[in-house]
Order: sequence, then C-alpha cells, then structure tokens
Amino acid sequence: MQKSAVQNPEKIFVRATNWVGDGVMSLPALEALRERYPSAEIVLLVKPWVADLYENHPAIDRTIVYDAAGEHRGPSGFAKLVEQIRTEHFDMAILFQNAFHAAWMSWRADIPVRIGYGLEARGVLLTDSIPVPSPAHYGHQSNYYLQLLFRAGIVERVEPVERIHLSVENSEKTWAARQLKSLGLGGPRFLVGLTPGAAFGPAKRWLSERYADLADRLIGALNADVLIFGSPSEKLLAEEVAHNMTHTPVILTGETTLRQLMALLVQCRLVITNDSGPMHLAAALGLPVVAIFGSTDETATGPVSPLARVIKHPVACSPCGLRKCPIDFRCMKGVTVDEVHRTALGLIKEYGVTHDRPAAQS
Repeated sequence: MQKSAVQNPEKIFVRATNWVGDGVMSLPALEALRERYPSAEIVLLVKPWVADLYENHPAIDRTIVYDAAGEHRGPSGFAKLVEQIRTEHFDMAILFQNAFHAAWMSWRADIPVRIGYGLEARGVLLTDSIPVPSPAHYGHQSNYYLQLLFRAGIVERVEPVERIHLSVENSEKTWAARQLKSLGLGGPRFLVGLTPGAAFGPAKRWLSERYADLADRLIGALNADVLIFGSPSEKLLAEEVAHNMTHTPVILTGETTLRQLMALLVQCRLVITNDSGPMHLAAALGLPVVAIFGSTDETATGPVSPLARVIKHPVACSPCGLRKCPIDFRCMKGVTVDEVHRTALGLIKEYGVTHDRPAAQS
C-alpha cells in the first residue's frame, strides 16, 4: 500500500467504467471515496449509455458525458474534452477504467495525481501506478475497485461487499406506475421481469425457448404478468421469447432509457436474468433475482444481494469468458427450466411476502 500525494483534494476526477454492470459494481468504491473525502467535489467522466446510472447518487456531485460518437468524436473532439477537463483544475484522478486511453486523457489534462492500475502499458502516465492484485485478493469485481483505493492509500481497509444499493426517485416510480397502467397492467399485480439478453455475446444467454417455457410456467404458478426488458439490439431476441410462449408478455425491450428501466424493474417482484447489466441493476435495487450463469464466473461478477440466487451447471470449460461458445453450449444447455422454476418459486416463498410491492399505483 502506498500513500497518495494529495491528502485533502478539493476536486476529484473519476474515469468511470463503460458498462452498466461494471458501473454498479464500482458504486461501493465511489461511496468509499466520498466517505474518505466528504467535502471534495467528485466528478465522473462517463459514456452516454451509462451516465443515468449515477443520477442523484450521493457519492457523486456531477458527471461529464464523454460522447465519442458525437461532440467528442475524432482527434478534435477528444482535444475539446481534454481542454474541458484541464480547465476544471482537478487535484486527483481515479481511473476505474483500465484502458490506456483513460491515463493518457488524465495526463494530457494536467491532473497532478493520477491513480490507476498499471495495465495497458500506461504506468508511465500515472503518478500512482498500482500493481494489479490477483483475483484471490479481491474475489468479486466490486472489491477490485475498492482494492485500487486501498492500495493507493486512500482507504485504510477493505471489507467484502455484501450489498450494493441503488434507488429510484418517487417521481420515477410514479412514471412507471402510469406507464404500466397505460399497458393494461394497473392495480396490484405480480410482475415478473425477464432480461434474456446480455451485451457481451450469446455465450452469456440462456436459451430463448427455455425463457419462454419458464415464463409460461411462472404465469400459471403465480398468476403473473411478464415484462421482457433489454436494449434495442435485443428486440428480436425478446420477440423470439414471446413467439415461443403460450401466453402473451409485454415487450419493453428497447423502449426505455436506463432510468426508466430501473423504475420499471422496481415494480417487479421477481427478475429472471442472465449475467448482464440489468442483473446488477435488479440486485442493487433490492429485487428477488434468479441469475443464470454459463460462460462467466459468478464468484467474480455475480449479483451482490441476499435476495439473489445464481444457477449454474458445472462443466469443465466454464468459465471460459468467450463471447460465443465454440463447442456445444453445454454450460447453458445444462440449466433446466425445472431448476430455474423451482429456484424462483423458492425465492418468492422465502421473500415474497416481506418484499411485496404492488405493481402499479395511480
């Protein structure tokens, strides 16, 4: 562990991670940074698709959106962004993103203290190049970000993360209730959210026909209504799930912003998901979650919540971390509908009463 050169920074620049799931898992580190420097202004640099995650979060004062496809496109756009950061006169940069680009940006913006893991040959650009700990030292990815602060001497100790907390505003809950009512789902209902996609690739996606079978079973067992969530690129996947169902779900895939997705997830009493950004959102929002894992390591990126259950079929080649299975997809094919259904009903039996939440209120 080393001591950072700035003991009481007034302005801290944080290069946030680029993906929703990673963003959720980095929240405990942001909260630790806020606790360590309660009076500092903490500013996040974020990509547009993840920016809304941090809205109204108490650990953050504001965000700067890095729009590489728009305002900050190309060398001139990047130079404009660097100049904007330089004029802020930050005292310290914390780089949760591991890319060389993040260190180069901070160096060019003349931030005097630049702290990050010594990856991507960027150590020469960092004032505090932190050796990457082995997975045995941090375990879950949420601890990986905390370890950066600990090894830089910013926090004195790191406790294992047992919960990650997110919330939505009352106005957002009201919007979600009205939205559901407009879809014919007004009044108290048992809503089940499905997120059959995963941005990283098909190796993380349980079979669509099994999602369909599971959805029909949950509708029958719980008198539920099913909502299917996802990104615009997952619209066809959602339609494939719906096509294989006997009942008719409500497809909201590609129809929501990130904050709207969060507000609608809060209306659900159960979420079935792959290892994905929405999985981390649902867990952090305090929802009962059943997460299906295949190619990825649940001990590293699993949902952090006592209300979450992970289902995984053990095979020798998992976790492989590949985007697409090069063989027979045995990890996901080994997860049966019966197993997921049984786990979901058990979770609802255990938590369904104490975590009852009417779906839509006028």
